[in-house]
Amino acid sequence: MHNCAYVFVIFYHQLFNGFSGAVSLHSLYLTLYSSLFTVLPQCAAALFDEHIPAERALREPQLYKYTLHSECYRIQSYWINILDAIWQSTVIFFMAYLSYRTESNMDVSSFGFSLIFSMVITSLIHVIMQTTRIDWSVIAATAFSLLVFLGFTLIFDSVCVDCLAGESPYQASYQTFRQGRFWFTSLLTIVTAMMPRFTVKCIYNKVRNPLL
Repeated sequence: MHNCAYVFVIFYHQLFNGFSGAVSLHSLYLTLYSSLFTVLPQCAAALFDEHIPAERALREPQLYKYTLHSECYRIQSYWINILDAIWQSTVIFFMAYLSYRTESNMDVSSFGFSLIFSMVITSLIHVIMQTTRIDWSVIAATAFSLLVFLGFTLIFDSVCVDCLAGESPYQASYQTFRQGRFWFTSLLTIVTAMMPRFTVKCIYNKVRNPLL
């Protein structure tokens, strides 16, 4: 789902850029967003998130019908995730756009970094929220991914002066981190983007007691 939100953020850029293909997100961030910054928690959740203990699965094989009958892969779930991705991408892009459009200290590189920052944090929180059984593996993978993202950003922005012609992010994150508006906007963006799914999950867990 985070890839769908990622695509819509790029799409919203085109509405303001005349569909020229230009985006404020640095090309390396576009490449590493799905391949490095957000993939590890999803792998950890897929490998270690158990719906039921192995001993119970052996005692009650009828529980396998949940996946055998594709009850976890329903068309309504697909559309719910698509709508949630559209909501998250809309909040991430337009809250940043409305917040920074009159900010003289916010250039294109800084605006792009603010977007990727909110996208990565939102994606990591989303994985934790969707994990049935949160254990050390998911928490460690999430923390490690966040450290990798921040470490890469700080190192890359400090050494890349003219390493890529026409899109140097030199000092962009450092300048952005110094602005109080960035932290306020990012916090408000992340909370607003995750609020619908969080609310639905709370209501679902409160009123329904599923078998698994």
